[in-house]
Amino acid sequence: MEKEIPPLNDLDALILETLKEKPERELSYLFTDTLLQKVERRLRWRELFREFALKVGIVTGSLIILLLCLIFPGREASRPFLTLLTANWQLVTGFGLLVLFTFFSDQVLLKFYYFKRPISPEG
Repeated sequence: MEKEIPPLNDLDALILETLKEKPERELSYLFTDTLLQKVERRLRWRELFREFALKVGIVTGSLIILLLCLIFPGREASRPFLTLLTANWQLVTGFGLLVLFTFFSDQVLLKFYYFKRPISPEG
């Protein structure tokens, strides 16, 4: 037995009719190149941000473990390290933000702008 082909509905007929017509506007020859460059750039940003987030997570986790190792064993002691951190929290925060900005610039911005892009035929 042969399978019966279901009749086309209005939308299918409209799509088939539209595909058979010639387009009113022609796309430029560089359309696909431009589109691919934009997609590549967006994917590159996403990849760099993921790598940066992973590296920051690893460093933050290591620092948290180090901080816990310094704080918990000295609970009964006078805690000179914790006192030093709380007394100079502005300096510690500023230094941390400076290191984070430098790390972001090095790992994300420089890698993105150093990435060799193909030369376009326009020049």
